[in-house]
Amino acid sequence: MDNRIHDELIQAIQQFASKRDKRVMQKVQIPSRDMSSEHLEHLRKEWTLTQLHIVSCIHASQNVNNSFLASRLHISKAAVSKAVQALLKHNIITVTKKPGNKKEIFYKLTESGRELAALHEQLHEKAKEQYKQLFNEFSIDDLKTVTAFFNLWVKHM
Repeated sequence: MDNRIHDELIQAIQQFASKRDKRVMQKVQIPSRDMSSEHLEHLRKEWTLTQLHIVSCIHASQNVNNSFLASRLHISKAAVSKAVQALLKHNIITVTKKPGNKKEIFYKLTESGRELAALHEQLHEKAKEQYKQLFNEFSIDDLKTVTAFFNLWVKHM
């Protein structure tokens, strides 16, 4: 295979990774148009993707603690703790403890947290639709190749 195409692919991967890293670090504000009613306006703050993914994980799972979140999201426990503090401050989550285990803490969503989880899910659905529009630019064989590439790449990580 031509080394030039390898160089182009490496450059494309680096650009993708750089842009993705910047996107992960930027704050996301839930747009007003995604608010179905006035009572959700209090959720119109800037949230990090990490915070939104934590809310989503808590919504989808039980017995969620720092270790679970760090493992599920592939981030450090320190990053989880930082994100959780903001969610606690804004009354999106609460801390609970199991009877007989005073040391370990678990997280539950408040009503606002459940509303934010629903809004986050709506944003995910919109993103999926945008991806599908992008996929229409390629043939089925192209998409199979890209899928195989990403699956193999994940195995090598």
